[in-house]
Amino acid sequence: MEISEKAIQDMQRQVDACSSYIDALARNSCRSPEKVNTMLDAAMQKIELCCIELRRICEINRPASNPVLFAQSSYYAKEIYGEVTLMDTGWLDIRLNALLPHCRFSGGTQYISDTITRLLKRFRDTGGELPFFQKAFLAIVEHRPVAGCGAFDQDNKGFKAVINSLKGRVFADDDQFELSLGLFTIQDEESCCHIYVTPSDAAGDFLYQMAEPF
Repeated sequence: MEISEKAIQDMQRQVDACSSYIDALARNSCRSPEKVNTMLDAAMQKIELCCIELRRICEINRPASNPVLFAQSSYYAKEIYGEVTLMDTGWLDIRLNALLPHCRFSGGTQYISDTITRLLKRFRDTGGELPFFQKAFLAIVEHRPVAGCGAFDQDNKGFKAVINSLKGRVFADDDQFELSLGLFTIQDEESCCHIYVTPSDAAGDFLYQMAEPF
């Protein structure tokens, strides 16, 4: 299938914009830490938007093939950007191989939504069955090092993109009677994000287990 010229031009613009920000950082033209952080965020937004478009084009042009089912492993599916596991407890664990972006950049939250959607599709395509909770507890646990992590307030993290990606797929709605939310951070050398979805009445068990590694 032919790729449209407009799609190629749009991706090229995103890559060029990202390169310009990286070049500016390489020239040390940004003196303040705040400016450096802004430039990094802007570069990330551009490359993530390009990545989303590349994913879409890859899916359109990929030859049709029969999905390969994992023998005795339909509860697990993995991609380079994350993985989905249905735990023995019946809880869902979605691991993202990145931290949540700052919510002020739409590209970052779109990337998270696209990633979760693709991971869940991959999980189903390989024989996995997603649980569905009428009342759910959603726990987002970020693993990150203390040094140089650039931490920011919880309400500035793009957790709404996570909720919107799961609504209708794992739980019915995200109103305060049907969904409870917890945001957690664990000091770790590896940076990643685990998204756990459990029945609401299992929230106490989850919080108890937070004291021990999963």
